[in-house]
Amino acid sequence: MSVLFGVLIALGAMVVLAWLFAKAKPSFVVKIARPVAAVAVVLLGIVMTVRGMGVLGVPMVLAGIGFLLTGTWRGRPGFGGGQGGNGRSQSQTPQGESMSIAEARATLGVEPGASHDDIQRAYREMMKKVHPDTGGSGALARRVQMARDLLLDD
Repeated sequence: MSVLFGVLIALGAMVVLAWLFAKAKPSFVVKIARPVAAVAVVLLGIVMTVRGMGVLGVPMVLAGIGFLLTGTWRGRPGFGGGQGGNGRSQSQTPQGESMSIAEARATLGVEPGASHDDIQRAYREMMKKVHPDTGGSGALARRVQMARDLLLDD
């Protein structure tokens, strides 16, 4: 019975996290997803180790700690393309690329007064063309995402 209760709690937590991530901005999700997943893996590994499954639990704890360290090591506080709502007119990717609002509009092909829906529609159309799964490149896809994030934050 306690196993069923644990499964129900885990499912409930996953539903809540999925709902929160669906409502959040993409740049926030990218920044927060790695630490959340790493902490979950560490906790699950600890529980498994305490329950007598150390063969699986210990490597999970070590992997979770590794995930936590790779997000903050070497002065990298996290990832994310946008600068948030701080009023800046440029956005930077982790690779150091920057884009102005005018470049973002040109990338997506939208006018200066474009609505949220127009920006999203243009983003979807461009991603169909430049996504790596459809023959495009990762760099172009990141640029289109950066343009969308910058215009939606503006």
